[in-house]
Order: sequence, then structure tokens, then C-alpha cells
Amino acid sequence: MRKIAFSLATVAVILSGLLGFFSIARGQVPASMGDEGGQVLVSEVEGMNRRTIYAPAGEPAPNAPNIGFIDSPTVACYQPDPGQDACYINWYYLQVNASPNYMIAMTVTLNTIGPVARYGGFFQTSMYVPFNMHDRGFKVACGALGAGGQANLGNAYAWTINARDSSNLKAANYGTAYCPAYTP
Repeated sequence: MRKIAFSLATVAVILSGLLGFFSIARGQVPASMGDEGGQVLVSEVEGMNRRTIYAPAGEPAPNAPNIGFIDSPTVACYQPDPGQDACYINWYYLQVNASPNYMIAMTVTLNTIGPVARYGGFFQTSMYVPFNMHDRGFKVACGALGAGGQANLGNAYAWTINARDSSNLKAANYGTAYCPAYTP
């Protein structure tokens, strides 16, 4: 009786090991190779190269953390007094979201000047900075006609806005602000 029980136990262990192996191997087949319609989470194509991330068929999509795009509309460089070589760069607002993480920081850099603002988050999933938090904006020199490469404008200032969340995910926005020319 012991020999039969031992033989049955050995066969059961071997069969469960084989079934486990085939289940693991089946889970490694991408959906494009016949995995009964697995979910495509992300797909990118560059030239002849494709990169795709799949989720197994029948499984809910994973709740992956993400950081949103930085929204920074209507950057403006303005000159309040045409008699002075003083302009101000400001945005209508700056905004970024993270889910389910928390926003840690957002920084504004004027590339020829360096960092001009840093905003810190505290257990918040979004960060919103309205234009009036910068007072008049960030003071820069207006510059002479054509100084920034545009014949009818003054200096051009490249800017970068960076954001980072609690999972160290990062987002960035880039642009250029053209100022009116200072013509004494």
C-alpha cells in the first residue's frame, strides 16, 4: 500500500510541476502571437521598430502610476514701460497632475538665467500655479531689435518647466518666449 501511495504522490508532483511550467510558458507569449487577444497597454513605432507592452488576456490593466503632461499655456514676455529695458516673462498658469502619486516639485528655469521658481507639493496629486503667484513675472532684459533672432522683436528666452512626483516620475515642458524690443 505504501508503494502505491508513494507512486501516486510522485506522479502528482511531476504532473503539477509540468502544468505549472506550461502555464508560465503560456503567459510569456505576446498577444500578437495568438494569446487569445491580450491587451495592448502601450505601443510605439519608430521606423521599422515597434515596442509594445502587453497585459495578459482577461486580466484587468495594471494600475500603473503616471505623471501627466505639464500644462503651461500662453507664455508672454511684456514690457510695462517702453522707456526701460525691463521685460517680464509670465504664464497664464502652470499645472501638472500625478496619479496615484503625489507631486513633489515643479521648477521653472530660464535657460540663460537659471532656476527662477520652485514649487513644492505636500500630499497633493496635482499642482496648479496661477499667473499672479509670480507677481509681474520674471524680470529679464528686453534687448535690442533683432537680438533674439526675430527682426521686429528683442531678446528670446528659452525656458524649461520640470515636474517630479513621489515615484520619481518626471515630466518636462520646453519653449521660447520672445520679448518686445527696447528702443530708446
